[in-house]
Amino acid sequence: MAIKAIIFDFDGVVIDSEPIYVTAERRIFDLCGINVPDEDWKYFKGTTEEEFFQLSMAKYNIQTDPEKLIKIGRRYIKEEFRKGIDYYPGFMDFWQSIAGRYRTALVTSTSAKFLRWVFRHTAIKNCFDLTITADDVQQAKPHPEPYLTAMNQLRVSPVESLIIEDSLNGTQAAVASGAVVIGFLSSLSNSDLPQVHFHARSYDEIGEILTRLG
Repeated sequence: MAIKAIIFDFDGVVIDSEPIYVTAERRIFDLCGINVPDEDWKYFKGTTEEEFFQLSMAKYNIQTDPEKLIKIGRRYIKEEFRKGIDYYPGFMDFWQSIAGRYRTALVTSTSAKFLRWVFRHTAIKNCFDLTITADDVQQAKPHPEPYLTAMNQLRVSPVESLIIEDSLNGTQAAVASGAVVIGFLSSLSNSDLPQVHFHARSYDEIGEILTRLG
């Protein structure tokens, strides 16, 4: 069955934000006196804000007021975004090649409030037919609900949907939804995303995969 919809994760897929989040998160961990091993960073990708703080505080036994830490984290992230955020290399060319040919959706673990802030205060614009945020679902990634919700609203079946994801949680959700899944290797390796149907290191490679799928 031909692909009718292309569904994008946001961070690390549409925008080149993963280094920015790492910088902000390092500031948070430095504040708490925590040195995070390099191999741990992949576990924070694709999490909601709540999940990030729950995971990190439990993993490193951070003893502080979580609400206070969350407020500090939000400030750090906005400060880093204001320094400059751009689309992931190749995204805009790819977008122009698919515009009007496929239904599109953005499915992100980001909150609706922060997503609106990004669209208002940075050069990033909402060009998608549909957006699904962490506030639109009961269960976030790695549960497939966010992607199934997008497919339902786009009126496409899983086999008619192509999902582009770059995180452990995201690819688990995408594969569980029944869609065709491209693991975008923006910061992880093939072995980190073993369940996906395809791997791609660039939007040129994603375009080639889409051509093959028809």
